[in-house]
Amino acid sequence: MINKFRILISFLLLKCFQPSYIGQFILIEKKNVPFKNYSLVPETHIIELSKTVCLNQCLKNEFCEFVVYNNGYCSLHTEFALNRLQDSILNVVYRKNLIINHCASLPCLNDATCLNKINKYECSCVNGYFGYNCDKKISEFNCSFGHFRLNETEPCLPCKENFTAFNQYPFNCYHFHLKLNFESAKSYCASLNATLWSPKSISERHIFTTESSWVDSEISYVGEPFVWPDGSKVSFLKNGEPNNSEGNDKLLNEEALEIHLEAVNDLNRNSDRKTDQVFTIELFIE
Repeated sequence: MINKFRILISFLLLKCFQPSYIGQFILIEKKNVPFKNYSLVPETHIIELSKTVCLNQCLKNEFCEFVVYNNGYCSLHTEFALNRLQDSILNVVYRKNLIINHCASLPCLNDATCLNKINKYECSCVNGYFGYNCDKKISEFNCSFGHFRLNETEPCLPCKENFTAFNQYPFNCYHFHLKLNFESAKSYCASLNATLWSPKSISERHIFTTESSWVDSEISYVGEPFVWPDGSKVSFLKNGEPNNSEGNDKLLNEEALEIHLEAVNDLNRNSDRKTDQVFTIELFIE
């Protein structure tokens, strides 16, 4: 049951000094979540804050969806804590809800999904489109075989030797190698002056729909959010993922990510790889 009681969080605009309400927290009655379950900070870094400051910390954190506030102690939790809520004798769980809907004007085009953020929106494009509003067709920027573009304004360039490009997503070059664990794959990429694959867009993920591959994201403790090297959130995980299979609230067993059939799941970095699994490597441009 959700209580009608809500806490509004405001901040002062730097120039005008007028309050602007951007988010609220809805108290979820008689629910708790263990600190270790998808907390944004390790257990050793639990902090003592006022409730207002605690909620503000969550409001400003893109990855925070829930706050547990108990006896003056504050912990921030990701969306994956939703399935870990437990009955409690205390009212300690608050769920974040943004007041301003930046997606209300339907800014994302061509069947794209709009993601509402604190002070902006982001569009997740369907296969075949790109751009901030998903207004550009990838097919209009194709290159000849073995060539790619740095971006839509640059001319086509040849890929490095032993790399190839695909017109389904002509903005990277790729190299393949079989049967490596996560650390070995990263080292192999580095030896080629390259990085592991970071397929943020659906169009890029659509290039390889049958093979499995490591992607460039890893965590160091249970509950830490998976992010890409640029700090952006890894989206479109498989249902029920990440699940830290064969681990628990204390033991991190699946600290890396793989992609298969366009969806992402967590996996142990030392997992044995099947012979048909391919490691895709994104060309690093100096």
